[in-house]
Amino acid sequence: MSERNWKWIVETVPRVLRESREFLSGIVLNLALIIGVVVFRWSLVEIAVIYLIEIAIINLLFFSVALFTPQPVDDLDGDAWETEPTPLQPVALLPPVYWRNVKFAGSKAIGSGIFIGAVMMPVVSSYELDSGLPLSVGLAIAGIVLFQLRRIWRYFITNQSYRDKSPVDAMAFAFAPVVELYLMFIYVIAPVTFVLVGIAFAMDTDLNSPLVLLFYLIPIGAIRAWIGGLDPQTDELEISFN
Repeated sequence: MSERNWKWIVETVPRVLRESREFLSGIVLNLALIIGVVVFRWSLVEIAVIYLIEIAIINLLFFSVALFTPQPVDDLDGDAWETEPTPLQPVALLPPVYWRNVKFAGSKAIGSGIFIGAVMMPVVSSYELDSGLPLSVGLAIAGIVLFQLRRIWRYFITNQSYRDKSPVDAMAFAFAPVVELYLMFIYVIAPVTFVLVGIAFAMDTDLNSPLVLLFYLIPIGAIRAWIGGLDPQTDELEISFN
């Protein structure tokens, strides 16, 4: 291999990996679910619980980050967005929060919380917790928290970049998995369930078998990788908060 080709590889490969890290992360996270099904025998309910908890964690973390962003929201009128924000610093070790952000993010979080709660309640109620949370599920949830904290560090904490952000920059990360969940319902869960129920009636198939669950996880992984590959801070994934 010539020195020129080697130099091109050394320069190109790290750049491509950096640009596609969110896409790869979506694939890795879904691969973890597949491993859970195959190795730990997770059921469809356990997969749903893990995924809904992930959405709840993402919303909690990024709506919290939105409180610390001092820049105004574009296309919003009112004195609160046309003047310097009034900082509140209840905890000395943390950056100040802004009252206008509390009101803006809080109003958006209510709708998101109602939607997530409405989806989560029937799933969690059908999940048996009498014997406690399985260790594998607990480790998966811990991994989700660490992964999302890494994203916060990358996009908002490094070089104090939150100072150049507005609340919508953080909230776009919170709403991305909600959009993802909607797409999964429309394009995966509803049609796959319809087909599998028809097969179960005709062939007496166990709907909790690992093979059947893969019919859900593979297309879900494709959606997650696609959404994960879109940058919420650019026009690749445009979410309106007006």
